[in-house]
Amino acid sequence: MNAVRRHRSAGPLRPAELAEAAIFADLSIVLLFLGWLLPFGAVLQFLAVAPIATLAARRRPRAVAGAAVAGSSVAFLLGGGSLWSLDLVVALVGLVVGAAVRRGWGRLRLLAAGALAGSLVAGLTVGLFFVFANLRRLSLDQIRVAWRGLRNVWGRLAVWLHLGFLHPLLRFGDRATAWVVNHWWVVIPAILMAGVVGLTLGAAALARPAIRRLDQALGEPPVPLPPQAGGTPDPVPVELSGVSFRYPGAPTYALTGVDLVVPAGALVAVVGPNGSGKSTLARVLAGMLEAEGSVTRPGAPGLGRPGGTAVVFQRPESQVLGVRARDDLVWGLPSHSHLDVEGLLALVGLEGLAEEETSTFSGGQLQRLAIAAALARHPRLLISDESTSMLDPLGRRQVVEVLERLARDQGVSVVHVTHRRAEAAAADLVVSVNAGQVVVPA
Repeated sequence: MNAVRRHRSAGPLRPAELAEAAIFADLSIVLLFLGWLLPFGAVLQFLAVAPIATLAARRRPRAVAGAAVAGSSVAFLLGGGSLWSLDLVVALVGLVVGAAVRRGWGRLRLLAAGALAGSLVAGLTVGLFFVFANLRRLSLDQIRVAWRGLRNVWGRLAVWLHLGFLHPLLRFGDRATAWVVNHWWVVIPAILMAGVVGLTLGAAALARPAIRRLDQALGEPPVPLPPQAGGTPDPVPVELSGVSFRYPGAPTYALTGVDLVVPAGALVAVVGPNGSGKSTLARVLAGMLEAEGSVTRPGAPGLGRPGGTAVVFQRPESQVLGVRARDDLVWGLPSHSHLDVEGLLALVGLEGLAEEETSTFSGGQLQRLAIAAALARHPRLLISDESTSMLDPLGRRQVVEVLERLARDQGVSVVHVTHRRAEAAAADLVVSVNAGQVVVPA
């Protein structure tokens, strides 16, 4: 029996997290720098929070910390201390907004988190001003100079256009600026706190649709693979009993109380709408996720090992690595392996194409080549996770026919995940998934 436990996210940043942190930090810095340079650049500064919020919604807080360190270093080189501090504020607000999106916070809770972040920024600023007197004087001088320039512009307009009503307003501005400078320890924290709260609410409104679109394009960020159980691969039949799974930081379970048996040598179709939990179920079956409950099988899942489990995903271009079809099939196999390349290609309907460059293949051909590469290790369980979703009707039909032949003629257990019920017509077992609930016909 392979018992599975709830996943705990730990350990150093992984390559995928580092890559996303670098990309989103760069995007945020570009927007922040343009907003800092251009007049009326506040909109761009709002937008600069969205990449960091997206990173925070998809990854661990330490990924946001890495992005903040990288981004603030570049910001300091580009704009000195002011842009550096602004980048840190954007990172803090992005962390709050990302957590709000990930955990499904309402407006009131988001407002409270924004107020807490604003209090932190205001407190640190006041502390720095008290400790570093030169920094305080420079900042207050900037306020005076900014008002003096604005006053000169409006004063000349008042004279040229005979706008007499502006003179009392300008005198009021003189008194207000002097009061702000003299009482900076009250005014600056209040402005910073209000600004951070406003930035949090505005950035959340901008970031939510961006995060949804990115998740639709890239899917949920992968959860790290659990430690693979030793022993001989023997993945089927596999029985799930009371299995539930929730992604780290998610407010709800992706799967709840699943009881399911996948027989050996059967074609099992897993159907349901997008976001229902189909792919999560496929990953549990493949041994890619640790979940609550238990998973029972004769041996180890053997993910990627000969005689174990193979997975084909929806984007074949991310799985096909060889320049030629032949190269892709032998990729990663020991040099002494004797693989029947032509026979394997014929099995998936690509006979005679061993020497063809994969860059010339259609989407359906690439997906069938990915299946052939998976079969090169003679898996007993093949999981097709939405492998037809990006294909045209002809490509979908060809891939489904290959999956059907594998179960019928080769004795491979096939789990095909799809949102198209027509693709489940020839399945031995059709499993419906909706909002994490799995329904198995009696």
